[in-house]
Amino acid sequence: MLELQRRFRWLCSLIAIVFALTAIPVPAAQAKLVSTQTLAAGAAADNARARIEAMLERAEVQAQLVALGVDPQAAHDRVAALSDAQAKTLAKHIDNTPAGGSTLTFLVGIGLVVFLVLLVTDILGFTDVFPFVKKTVH
Repeated sequence: MLELQRRFRWLCSLIAIVFALTAIPVPAAQAKLVSTQTLAAGAAADNARARIEAMLERAEVQAQLVALGVDPQAAHDRVAALSDAQAKTLAKHIDNTPAGGSTLTFLVGIGLVVFLVLLVTDILGFTDVFPFVKKTVH
């Protein structure tokens, strides 16, 4: 009989706990409409991340990362941690960066343009920069 009373008390305690837990308020789920612009912005960010990931998968990019002391997996983790706006900006920057361009090439090109402009203005008589240009006296 004593054993039956212990089991009965245990069962009553369990039922009381279950009833107490049902009285706890649970917030209701809320649903909202999502605009097309919000969905498109999310898709654009996913597309940008996919382009960045595809670039990181290239062998020459991974070799350059290793040469610079960056673990390729760490680069993938950082891309995954980017916000949507950062991913879009980085993808846009990658798309606008010329492939194979270097600072030296750029500087040589600018120097060549400046040389040609000064040469033409020297030939036309507007400047006197180069001594090897023959000048006619008017």
